[in-house]
Amino acid sequence: MKKLGLAIVSFAHIHAWNYAKVLKGMGSAELIAIYDDDEARLRKASELFNVKRAFDDYGSLLRDPDVDAVIITSENAKHKQYAVLAAEEGKHILCEKPIATNLSDADEIITKAERSGVKLQIAFVMRYHPATVEVKRLIGEGVVGGIRAIMATNHGKYPGGWFGDPSLAGGGAIMDHTVHVADLIRWYTSSEVREVYAIKGVNLRPELRVEDNALISLELANGVVGSIDCSWSRPDNWPTWGDVYLHIVGEEGYIIVDAFRSNITLVLEVALAAYKSIGLGRPVKLPL
Repeated sequence: MKKLGLAIVSFAHIHAWNYAKVLKGMGSAELIAIYDDDEARLRKASELFNVKRAFDDYGSLLRDPDVDAVIITSENAKHKQYAVLAAEEGKHILCEKPIATNLSDADEIITKAERSGVKLQIAFVMRYHPATVEVKRLIGEGVVGGIRAIMATNHGKYPGGWFGDPSLAGGGAIMDHTVHVADLIRWYTSSEVREVYAIKGVNLRPELRVEDNALISLELANGVVGSIDCSWSRPDNWPTWGDVYLHIVGEEGYIIVDAFRSNITLVLEVALAAYKSIGLGRPVKLPL
């Protein structure tokens, strides 16, 4: 079976280097070409990953018949131009989040992909994390009953570089760190957000031209409420990058997800059992 030929479009995003490492070890796909509008990055990536087809002209890469799909890992504001051109050339697309920096660009990408008959995916990688997948299974089995609220955090360090340039990033921590947990909330509730209220605090890094902390409150169409702390609140010397953490409150229990530690805590009927224990004056076995 022919391997899927993939090209990485720009190494501006920090995740591009990890995509390349993974592709070099895959059996069903291979990294055959790269493009970058930055000469130094292009040279570094082609040497590091031993990619012979290194293009500084995007059109030339798209005309390569061995390229079946592209992974777009450029600055956020450039997603539209790269995605639209790829769709026009019949190349499937995996685009790093966010899809774009405004609704008009996002709609154009989606419309162009649909009309061209190519697959378009956004890199919501947390849907494939073992811990979050297990939580989806537990919710689907009704282990905690109907979901009433989800509190989530996606803390991290300030990535630096173009992430602090609003013209390239489209925003700061809100643009960068809202999408993963917002997508998980939608996935877990099978509902869409209908109302948003957000506040941002005084920047932890006053020199930035974008926000580095914020708190978002959500209400979903099915009545579930949620919150997202998307702040770049980790200092540069913090020993780990950050977190993806969710506290899911159900009618019959709750789940705490600490995805980067691959840890899930499932609590059922504890409060009711506590009341029963007080009334009986002895320990109470679960489940009730």
